[in-house]
Amino acid sequence: MNTAKLLSIAEHAHYPFKSYPHSSCKTILFPGCSFPSQFPKTTDALATLCRTAGIGIAYDCCGSPLDGFGDVKGADRVLNNLRRRFDRLDCERIVLVCPNCHQHLEGRIDRKVIGILELFEELGVRNTSEFGVGKLFIPCPDRKSHTTEKRLRSNYGLQRVETLDHAPCCGLRPDLASKGANYSARLGNKAIEQAGGERIYTYCASCAGQFARLGHPNCRHAVSMILGIDEQPDSKHALANRAKRKFDRNTNPIENR
Repeated sequence: MNTAKLLSIAEHAHYPFKSYPHSSCKTILFPGCSFPSQFPKTTDALATLCRTAGIGIAYDCCGSPLDGFGDVKGADRVLNNLRRRFDRLDCERIVLVCPNCHQHLEGRIDRKVIGILELFEELGVRNTSEFGVGKLFIPCPDRKSHTTEKRLRSNYGLQRVETLDHAPCCGLRPDLASKGANYSARLGNKAIEQAGGERIYTYCASCAGQFARLGHPNCRHAVSMILGIDEQPDSKHALANRAKRKFDRNTNPIENR
């Protein structure tokens, strides 16, 4: 077992940076662990938007990495802990930012889950930044149905953005990352090469962070663009960014404070 896999399992099995609302919330935003790691400014803006709309914020890991690495018991334990926390908060609906969280939790968390773009439609949020010329990288969970890509293209004006149809995984999918850092980097670099030096847009923070670590200087998350936040992945400070959420006290809906 490689070091990266060991460290990932250790952190995600008992995620140390949890922070939850203190009052009941019918709807909760669940940013996951990667999005706050890579996009702290966008996370703050998104949290403010949701709290103003009466939505609580829960910072935690969904357990998807454990499932991907084959630790089924660990992933089930994380799911059970999430259920208990959401039960205590009377949560009926979870809003997910991460496509991996969405794939992992849908149908397994005993309550309705929706994607962040669905919430934006519900709240009437329109993009405040133009999607310029670039390439759209599709995360692995959306490659079969392209559901999120279709919603993004239908509502947020990506006319000048071409989809990278044949790009490989960014290299972080657990079964691929388990083959070692060099193998993971080769996959990510192939995707970067196919972008041909243009800006890469994606809606997976893990993919964006991987491209940044591999040296691509111009990558943006769709949520950042929609909210008008000019933010590149902060891969150098990913651990510190997610660690500070443990001390984030702005998790309750504003109307409940």
